[in-house]
Amino acid sequence: MSFYKYVVTAQKPTATQFAVKGAFTANSEMNLILGKGTRIEIYTLTPDGLKPTLEFSLHGTIKALDLYRPEGRDKASLFVLTGRLMFCILTYSEKTQQIVSEASGEIGPTGPPHPVSHDIYGALDPSCKYFATALHESMVTLFTSDAFSQRSGVVHGSGAVHGRRSSIKAAKEARRSKSRQLQQQINLGLGGNKLVSMTFLQETQTPTLAILYDDPDDEMRHVRAFELDSVTREFIPKNEMIEEFPASWNDNFLIPLPAPLGGVLLVGEASVHFLKLGKPPRGLGINKCAINCYTIMDERGTRILLGDQAQGTLYLLQLTLSEEDQDTVQRLQFIKLGKISTPSCLAYLDNDVLFVGSTTGDSQLVHLDIARRSPDRDVVEVIEEFPNIGPITDFCIADLDKQGQGQLITCSGVGRDSSLRIIRNGVGLNELATIEISGVKGIWALRPSFETSHDDMLVFSFVSQTRILQLRDDQMSELSAYAGFALDRRTLAAGNAIGNRVLQVTDRSVRLMGCGTESRLLDEWVPQGISQITVASINPSQCVLSTGHGFLYAIQIEGDRLVQIGSTQLQHEVSCIDITCLDSQDPYEASVVAVGVWRQVGVRLLTLPTLEVIAEETLAGTAMPRSILMAKFEDISYLLVALGDGQFYNYKLKEGKLSDEKRSFLGKMPISLGTFSSNGTMHVFAASDKPSVIHSRNQKLIYSNVNLKDVRCATSFNSLSFPDAVALTTKDGLMIGQMEEIQKLHITKIPTTDTPRRIVYQESSRTFGVVTSTLIPGTRLTAKTTTSAFEVRDDQSFTVVDRVYVQNFERILSLTTIVFDNDGFEYYVLGTGVMSDPYERASTGRLLVYRITPERTLQLVSQTKTEAMVENIRPFQGKLLASVTGTIHLYQWELEVSGRGHLASVCTFHLPTISQSVASYSNTIVAGDMLSSVLAIQYEPQKQVLKLAAQDPQPKEITSVEALSDELYIAAAEESGHLLVLRRNTDNNNLDIVSQWHFGERIQRFRIGSLGANPSDDKPVAPSLIFCTTHGTIGVIADLSADHFKLLWQMQNNLLKILPSLGDLSHTDWRSIMINDIRDKSSHFIDGDLIESFLDLTPQQMRGVVEGHNGGRKLDYTVERLCQVVEELMSIHS
Repeated sequence: MSFYKYVVTAQKPTATQFAVKGAFTANSEMNLILGKGTRIEIYTLTPDGLKPTLEFSLHGTIKALDLYRPEGRDKASLFVLTGRLMFCILTYSEKTQQIVSEASGEIGPTGPPHPVSHDIYGALDPSCKYFATALHESMVTLFTSDAFSQRSGVVHGSGAVHGRRSSIKAAKEARRSKSRQLQQQINLGLGGNKLVSMTFLQETQTPTLAILYDDPDDEMRHVRAFELDSVTREFIPKNEMIEEFPASWNDNFLIPLPAPLGGVLLVGEASVHFLKLGKPPRGLGINKCAINCYTIMDERGTRILLGDQAQGTLYLLQLTLSEEDQDTVQRLQFIKLGKISTPSCLAYLDNDVLFVGSTTGDSQLVHLDIARRSPDRDVVEVIEEFPNIGPITDFCIADLDKQGQGQLITCSGVGRDSSLRIIRNGVGLNELATIEISGVKGIWALRPSFETSHDDMLVFSFVSQTRILQLRDDQMSELSAYAGFALDRRTLAAGNAIGNRVLQVTDRSVRLMGCGTESRLLDEWVPQGISQITVASINPSQCVLSTGHGFLYAIQIEGDRLVQIGSTQLQHEVSCIDITCLDSQDPYEASVVAVGVWRQVGVRLLTLPTLEVIAEETLAGTAMPRSILMAKFEDISYLLVALGDGQFYNYKLKEGKLSDEKRSFLGKMPISLGTFSSNGTMHVFAASDKPSVIHSRNQKLIYSNVNLKDVRCATSFNSLSFPDAVALTTKDGLMIGQMEEIQKLHITKIPTTDTPRRIVYQESSRTFGVVTSTLIPGTRLTAKTTTSAFEVRDDQSFTVVDRVYVQNFERILSLTTIVFDNDGFEYYVLGTGVMSDPYERASTGRLLVYRITPERTLQLVSQTKTEAMVENIRPFQGKLLASVTGTIHLYQWELEVSGRGHLASVCTFHLPTISQSVASYSNTIVAGDMLSSVLAIQYEPQKQVLKLAAQDPQPKEITSVEALSDELYIAAAEESGHLLVLRRNTDNNNLDIVSQWHFGERIQRFRIGSLGANPSDDKPVAPSLIFCTTHGTIGVIADLSADHFKLLWQMQNNLLKILPSLGDLSHTDWRSIMINDIRDKSSHFIDGDLIESFLDLTPQQMRGVVEGHNGGRKLDYTVERLCQVVEELMSIHS
């Protein structure tokens, strides 16, 4: 293992934290803009729904997002604040159709230090001249519009400076820029009080902040207005907007209302109040809920939609204004509308359509039928769902299809939005049309004439008949007759032929006819005697068929006649034939025929017209070849052979010789091969129980799984209505669609009743073990308000096979599957915990060992009590390794005379605090401590003791850890997701950080596996490290050699000089480490997302990267070779 690492995201963040609406891309368009972690997605509102318009990533985690319209502009600008206190103003250029950075800067702390707030609040004033944010829990920082019109001191592009003198000049300019930014900031100290919520009042002439804060001295909560004096640059406190009230009421949310009504809404768990300076408060008691987001439906601000994060409920707050005084609220109504995903943000679009953003469930586009509301009727109708796989608390990797490709199964969501997600790499089919039709044995496309480029008919073969569907005016209709087609016979092959002819091969004869419904049969070839045709293949001028017993016949089209040009008898039965033309000089006539034979399973190449065998290969196994195809990819000819058991062989075919055999597995059922074209490039569709698309990249065959199941046969159907389409048949019917160009992750949702927390795969029983938890309704989340269960699910249907519950107040915290060294059975082991006192200082736990019986039920085999909660368990050298609240325990399995077994302690090791993650490699155990970073513990089998081998001396909170070797470990640290590679230093027993990088999201778990789709048995995909985050991101970490790292490092630097950074957010600063006030540059990591963006550049930009423009260093690679390097890296996750 190397400490040079390549990190790339296979799945971008899916959790939606922010949603704002406004005219951003054009003044005539309305946009919905979503903030997802480090990513921004822009949609345009159309009569047909939301249209994806633009998406991009920032060098920062979004903490505040808002649209505002600058004075004199007809379009809105986008304000973004990141977690590292950098802000930027972005606009959209209609001319270049690109995002433009208008302003940027850093919000710097001033004055005495204050505790940093966990939440970063942001609010924009009505005049769009001031933005308020709370970086500290006792201070509000306001910065002025002057900051909105200047760029930060970052220099990039052609304006790069060089040399020591320029560096000094740049440093001085950066200091001046920092000083200007500090002058543009105004601070409001809260005197030790703790900020809860804040907003600008919309109706005041001068900027006025309404602030909800806690007084820690009397545990009371206050709402007070502060007016900004623009001359003295100080805040003047106004009267309290409501009498102080206990903090325990949990009134924690302020909503500003638009002018002229103005004022704010104070929203709590059990009440809503309307507050306005100079007006008495108006309140309303409500049923207990947890409102966390809102959106205003009308310009007056009298209809407000509120989202409840506890129950996933949508409410409407209706304000009735006084007839005498339109800025006075006379009455409040609180109306329940219905259920939605647990909301994190709301955006009212128009015409009773609402967008619901969620961080714990799928985001939704819903329609509200408020006019027809009744107490018994839910008025919320879901129009569209936007998948969100976050937060991912755990995941496992399993090769369920035994095809050499892992699938991720994640524990996603929380509460009623919980689910298991099955994630696999593959190519999607964009469905265009479907027709119910069953029993299809074969399918072929026909053109109206030989010279026409578009298909308009589909021929379907059944057991004893043939049917033809014709496409006219976007409608498929069945033809009762067509030319000389024998519709009462089974078709074995059909297609257009030279001379504007059509060929049909049935089980009885070969039929040549003209094109068109009025054409007639021109000639018919019938085998001698009572022989029936068993298999056949055609091309535009030839047909080769078999009548059984090894007999082969070759037939040529000569004008309106079918002429037999050759025949032979092979020693073995023929099971499939192909005469595809590969010679571009003669595209209508083949010189070679490929056949598959059985009894002695193999393939043969024969010359045409003599049908002499020129090459043969024997295949492994007993399953016969079911489909054979000669195909050309990137000017290389191949012979593809598909067997009846899902095996797939490919050979290179050159001058009638076969070489370079490779075997793959594309399912478990017979495979049928067909070709289709996409963007002018030929692809092969392998129809089976696990269909795949075969294509070539960098002269290597790539197998891409298709997000379908049980496809029987396929053919190209390039029609006017469906260009570049493919027609597929399944057991249920016909499907016409277009294959996606890019292989990507496909996600299947398995809804769950309870929240899945842990998951493992047990191959011996073909089940998944899943730990679930559920919150007792109407309670807050604590150790004694959740119940836990353990369930096993079938690995194909994902239905629950069996489920067991633990004791009251007992939680299942950890899970593994294990085979003990002295027992051949595979067991599920659960680690539990119970808080023993109300202050959660003491606890107990159990280790439960379960076995899956032959009847697929859970049988408790053993249980062992522990002195504390069992946070982590994993197999270790045939034993069980457990982390029990600050202590590592090693257990062995002891068999009793009765045959039953139990866990017995071997040795222990005390940790500094609590371990959140444990990993192992050989005799080394690696623990990620909650406070004391990473520890390496050595196990000595002879002495059966655990000893400290090395420790990271710097304190860090470790969220996940994995052992790469005996001396090299990787860890994820802190909430913001720092990646650290640590190496054991034998001189001082320290763990030295040799690689470090900031990712930006909390990393929950590492797993060793692969997402690459390569089922070849001679070149398996190298295992990589996969990780998942709370935002729904899936990342991959791969090893790099020193030379490879050196190339990519320089390429990365060159890319940063060519590509302007959106919002002037520095990539170097973004990837640098910030842990416990320690800041350091990243090292020995490559940003794979940045590297792979090379393929999206213009040719001119690509040359700039290679030649080192704008101060870069020239690379010893051509553009073409660098593209190949990037494409090879992409195969890690695609």
